[in-house]
Parts: sequence; structure tokens; C-alpha cells
Amino acid sequence: MTQAQLIRQTLSTLAHFGVREVCVAAGARNAPLVAALMASKGIKIWNFFEERSAAFFALGRMMTERRPVAVVTTSGTAAAELLPAAIEAHYQHLPLFLLTADRPKRYRGSGAPQAIEQSDLFGVYAQPLGDWDATDEPIKMYHTENGRPRHLNVCLDEPLETNSGGVVFGDPEAPPTQAVLAEGEVRAVECDLVLAAGMNAAEAAQMAPILVRLGVPVVAEATANLHGFADLQPLLVPGGEQALQSARPAHVLRLGAVPSWRWWRDLEDQPRTRVTNFTRTGFSGLARKENVETLPWEAALTTRFSASASGSGILRFEPDLKKYKQSEPGWMRKLIDVIPAGSRVFLGNSLPIREMNLAMQATKPGIEFFANRGANGIDGLISTFLGASVHHGGECWLIVGDLSTLYDLAAPWIIAQMDHPKLRIVIINNGGGKIFSRVPGLRSLPDASRSIIENRHALSFEPWAQLWGMEYVQTDDVQDLEDLLPMPIIIEIRPDELQTETFWRDWQRPVIRPR
Repeated sequence: MTQAQLIRQTLSTLAHFGVREVCVAAGARNAPLVAALMASKGIKIWNFFEERSAAFFALGRMMTERRPVAVVTTSGTAAAELLPAAIEAHYQHLPLFLLTADRPKRYRGSGAPQAIEQSDLFGVYAQPLGDWDATDEPIKMYHTENGRPRHLNVCLDEPLETNSGGVVFGDPEAPPTQAVLAEGEVRAVECDLVLAAGMNAAEAAQMAPILVRLGVPVVAEATANLHGFADLQPLLVPGGEQALQSARPAHVLRLGAVPSWRWWRDLEDQPRTRVTNFTRTGFSGLARKENVETLPWEAALTTRFSASASGSGILRFEPDLKKYKQSEPGWMRKLIDVIPAGSRVFLGNSLPIREMNLAMQATKPGIEFFANRGANGIDGLISTFLGASVHHGGECWLIVGDLSTLYDLAAPWIIAQMDHPKLRIVIINNGGGKIFSRVPGLRSLPDASRSIIENRHALSFEPWAQLWGMEYVQTDDVQDLEDLLPMPIIIEIRPDELQTETFWRDWQRPVIRPR
């Protein structure tokens, strides 16, 4: 093949796998691919100056569109910057397409500039589609597993061809679905407790009436998107981790993503408790195999559910956050009260999602929750939020911690290309990674050691807002967040440390289960 034919084959491969959006981090080696994309039709191009933000932005686009998005990089360490997002996409079962430009194969192992071993760079986290150069024969497309990242490495020699022309990306087809149970087969599942997390709005709408008919207690994270269904309210158990302390279920039904609660992890040591998972990812979330079954999401729609006669023994505990208004959980309650109907809300790891789960009550109509809970990392959260905000007509809110923000300071670069005026980035600045102060095994460490583990600091995010030309608000009054201006705003909240510590001390007291 000539280089022009290789480039055309590469773009045709993107089209074949349903890609209609591309996040480009341009450099010299991938210039031929960028030029060909610019000459193509039917493709949306997002321009980034660095690869890590580009890949996490693509993750957010896939969360809302449920369709493959490609990231195109130049060679060398630029390609390696995609690994964190590839890991997250792998565990969220999102079809991220990684297209990496490379130097010719003869440079491998030479130590020449920007010549690293890019073939199979992502290991188990991306399906390798090929390692192509112009000496290869035209390559036929082949089937790969849907819903997983794919990697195509393209070696381009000099002189680089930047006039090869583009291709036409066709109209998007309906995304493929996973296999379901054989026709006529009906599975029966008896359970006494439901755990739900990480379902999009459509999935929540599918499951809500099924759960109402089932009638067993439901402990749902905010990302389950179940709190907006009035018929389900009597079954939704508030209190999260505290309520689960009393639970002694015989059979747990898990819907969607793996929950964030410690109680879920402790199921590892309870092999007599049966667990049935219905999830798109295929991951059970548990290491043990005994009494654990994992089924495709679509199978839940044909399953006959019934309530176990034993009951789960769960108790209802709702925190009195009025006593702790300036604590971190208290702020979560105030935020959910002020966020308007029809908003998209993205929750950061690790404390924001746990504290929102604790503070959740019934939500206003049309509020959708998202989070990166594949690998539970804190990197790329702002970029993912921005990707999930595209094309949304309402307000979009991110609630994120201070260290997570510091991980993703380059993210606002893309805002100028989004034309979205109602972005609200809420930073819960507690001066470090305070979740580590609540890990039992770390509490006894000397203060000097805990300071390092928590990465304590006294930083303000006002200069960051100025860097990107964004409005900035620092507040301790939730009324300041009402009727915000129609423009991107960074909101810094400094919760009361004493109230927060008092709340967690009081709330984490063991539940005494009645005999």
C-alpha cells in the first residue's frame, strides 16, 4: 500500500466500527491522519493539546451517546497517556477507540526519538486491531467484542503524506446489544435485597417498575438514577453504609455497576450469601466464585423476580444533616436541593460519591447522575464530565474533590469548543485526601505520616479559574448558588472540618440490630 492508501484504510476502519467523533491530540507523526480527518465528512473533531484529557473527554461522550469515540495521538509517550482512560473504559465496558501513530517498525528497540514499543501497548485493556504500515496488504475488517476498547497502531514513514484526502463517515447505525437468554427461556431469581449503582436514565426507567413489583428493600447509589421514581420511594432505603450494617440477606440482587460501599467488599467473606449480578460490564465485582452469578443486562428484562420469604433484616437510618449543615455530607444535601430539574450531575471519587449517596433523597424530575466507577480512580474526572455535558440543554454540575481537580487542571481547554454556557464545577476543598483519615487502618498513624498520605495543602482554585477565563465563586452559603449566571463557573466550597469529623464520628457508630 501507499501511505495514502494506508491512511484511507485507517479512517475506513474507524467508520466501520461506528466512530463518528474523534478527539485529536496533534503532533508531527499523526499529521497525515489529522489532515485526512479534516478532509472527511460526517465526523466531529475535538481538538486537544494533550492526550490524557482527550481520552477522558471521549469517555464522557460515550457515557451519554453509548457509541464509539476515537482518540488519535502521535507517537512515543503521547500514546502511553491513553492508558488511564483505556483502563476506565475497559471496566465500564465502553468502546473507546485508540488510534496511535507510530514511527516505522524498524526503529523499535533502537532508542530513537519517540520510538517506543507501541504495539500491544495497552495489554488486556484494549483489543489489538493491528499494527499497520505501508508494506502490509489491504486488511479485511473482522469482528471484535463489542463494548471494549480497541487499539490500532499505524506506522507512518517520512515523507509524511498530508494530501491523501478524506473519507465519508456514514450515518450512525443503532448500537449493537449484548446477547440475551435464548428465546423462550425464563430465569427465576428470588432475592431479599437489591443493590443498584451505575445505571443510565433509560436503564433506571426499565428497572423501576420491576423493582416496585418485586417489593424488597432497595439500597441505591445516586448513580443508579432511581431516586426520581415516586412509586419506588417506599422501597428506597436511606443511609447507605450505615443501613447496610444491619442487613443479613440470603440473596442479593445487584443491578448496574459495582457499588462503592465497604459492605459490598465484605461479601467476599460471606460465601453463603448468594449474589446475582445483572450488568453490562460482565464483571461480578467480587473475587469469590461460590454463590455468585453474573448475567448480561438484557437478561434482567426477561427474568421472573420474586421476594424471598426470609427478608433482609435491613433497618432504615436517615442522617439528620440539619445538625451538620456545613459538613461535607451537609453540603451534598444542600447541593442536591439547589441543582435544578433536568440537570446532569457528575460525581467525583472518592468522598463526593460516598457522601452524595448518604445525602440522597427524592430528586427533582430529569436529574441524571454519572460517575467514573470503573477503576474508581480520581484522574480525568473533569474531562469526563465535560465530555458528558456536550449537547445537554440543561445545567451540568460536577461535584469533585480538591485533589481530583489538581489531577485534571488541563481539562477546561475544550470548553471553548463546546458552546455550553451552564457548566458548574463544584470543588469540595477540604485541604487534601481526607477519605484516608477515615480508613480504620490509617487512623493510628503518626500525624506526619497521615499528612503525607492525605497530601495536605492550603491551595485556592481562584488562579485556576483565572487561567481559563472562568467565573469563580467561593462560598459558605448555598443561596449564592441559586440563579447562577449562564456561563461556566468554578465554585469552591470549604466545608467545616470540625462538623465533618463530628458527623462521621456520630454516624459510624455501630448499629445494634434488634433480636
